[in-house]
Amino acid sequence: MQSRMTRAVSAVALALLASCGEQLPETSMDGIYTAQQSERGEAVFETLCQRCHSVQEFTGRSFDAIWAGVPAAALYARIANTMPLDQPGSLSVVQSTNLMAHILEENGMPAGDRPLEGDMDWLMTITLARPNE
Repeated sequence: MQSRMTRAVSAVALALLASCGEQLPETSMDGIYTAQQSERGEAVFETLCQRCHSVQEFTGRSFDAIWAGVPAAALYARIANTMPLDQPGSLSVVQSTNLMAHILEENGMPAGDRPLEGDMDWLMTITLARPNE
């Protein structure tokens, strides 16, 4: 009887500890980039992207029409593999993640305390979302 009770208490304690652990982000509203990345991404946009694009192409309804509900990996892959238009695939991982962070910020998604990384497996677990307006 005592060992059954000990196992039950242990199981409850483990469940409580697991729920106290760091919550993994599920959407782009969970702070998946840093403010510093977004600032650096704005500079990348101004230097490499603005000659062909306006930020409005990547915000609001334009963003939602293509990206809402899609894994973050899709946006990262588009940036990393097809941009800039005159040299597709020439952006570094850092440039691509910074640029993505800038786009997320422009769409009202909050910054967090951990930098966005170009980890496709992780990015596949994150859904692109926007704040309810």
